Parts: sequence; C-alpha cells; structure tokens
Amino acid sequence: MAHLTIDTGSPTLRMTTSIHVISPVDTGVPTSSTLYLLHGAGDNASTWHRLTTVEMFAARHGCTVIMPEAGRSFYTDMVYGLDYFHYITEELPELCGRLLHLNTDPERTFVAGLSMGGYGALKCALTYPERYAKVVSFSGVTDIRQRLNDPAMPEGMRREMQAVFGPELEVKPDQDVYALSAKLIEEGRRLPPMLCCCGSEDPFVGMNRQFAASMENSPFDFRYVEGPGTHDWLFWEEHLKTAFDFLFEDKTQE
Repeated sequence: MAHLTIDTGSPTLRMTTSIHVISPVDTGVPTSSTLYLLHGAGDNASTWHRLTTVEMFAARHGCTVIMPEAGRSFYTDMVYGLDYFHYITEELPELCGRLLHLNTDPERTFVAGLSMGGYGALKCALTYPERYAKVVSFSGVTDIRQRLNDPAMPEGMRREMQAVFGPELEVKPDQDVYALSAKLIEEGRRLPPMLCCCGSEDPFVGMNRQFAASMENSPFDFRYVEGPGTHDWLFWEEHLKTAFDFLFEDKTQE
C-alpha cells in the first residue's frame, strides 16, 4: 500500500487543501473499489490514518481510501464560509478519479465518516444515492436539528454553527437526513445499504437510536450496531472491522 498526501489548489474552496490517500501500489489500472472516509469536527485529513488500522483493512480488500480536509464545516456549503459539500461531492471525486486511476463505478464506491463526518457521509448518500454502493456512519450526528438546539453547546461552537447554518441556525431540507430520507421514499428511489455504529456511552447514542428506529419500517437496507464505548478512537478502531465487513460482504460471499 502507498500513503500519499496531495496538496492542491481547489477552485471550489479557493485555497490549497490536503487530501490523504491510502492506495494499492499503482499498476496503471483502476483499483477494485474506492472509499471516501470523512473526518470529525476535531480532526483533519490525516487523523484516520494516524489513529487507526484503516490501511490494514484497505490492503485486505484492495481498496483506495480518500480522506479529504473539511475543517469544521459539517460538510456543508456554509452560509458564511466555503462550499465544502460541493467540494466533497463534485470536485474531489473528479480530481481523485483522474489522478489516481480510481474505479469510479458506483457499485464499488463507498462513503463513510465519524461524528461530523458521519453526518457528512449520510448526507452524501442521501443526496446522491446513485453514486454510492454503501454508506457507514460512526457515531454520526444523525439529527442535526437536535445538535444545533443542544442547550449545553458552548458559545464558541454556537458561533461556528452560525457560520455554517446561518444566524438562526436554520436547517434546510437538504441538510436534514430525515427529510432527505423521506424524499427518497416519496420518490420511490433506492438508498445504498446503510450501517450506523454507535457506542452505548456516546453522547450521540440517543439520536442514533432514534434514527435507527425511524428506519425500521423504511424500504431501505439499514443496519444499526451498538456496543460498549463512547465517542473516541477506541470505539471507532474496534468497529472499523464491522464497517469493512459490511462494505465488502458481497465480495467475501463470492
């Protein structure tokens, strides 16, 4: 496996940004699959690779892992800031596909993330379900309205959220995973199989349980895994295997 750091100017973000990549050594042909792996609000593009064994799982499955930089944007086109959702869903796949000879087949393209990145991964898949084969959320923010209305939110974080969602912290339908799910159901469209993992002591476990309950009677292939742990890398490392087993279960059954 190769670990690459790409520093490149982004027309969407109007600045230089970093992309960390784990990939099989280039053979000149597309790799078997691609995983876009999104970081949390307190992390950056390097954190997944530094703090977990993601490279080991990527090597096992011949998977290229793309880990982009998104700041504390909540993977959103910010009201007062940069267009990170457009960057992640439009510019990033085009750039990486061209540079890295990625397999761009939607049936071999996955998206996953933790915490803020879990929200981002869900939003990507629910907005563009035709682009992804499967989606994974680790301890994700599954109810952005609940998160924004948290009375315990520090003032500094509230100001950050206002930069993302506006002074009134107004959530638009295309930023709400519940509304996006309902729209897909109403339109009779498919959603990629979805896995949500959360620790039983995680501060977001309540919203994850609620989201899982809301999906029970939906037409989607939805799975929820809860186990001992909190909002930390010990839990996310443990459930990397859970995630990769889910992403590649079809391949292992062949």
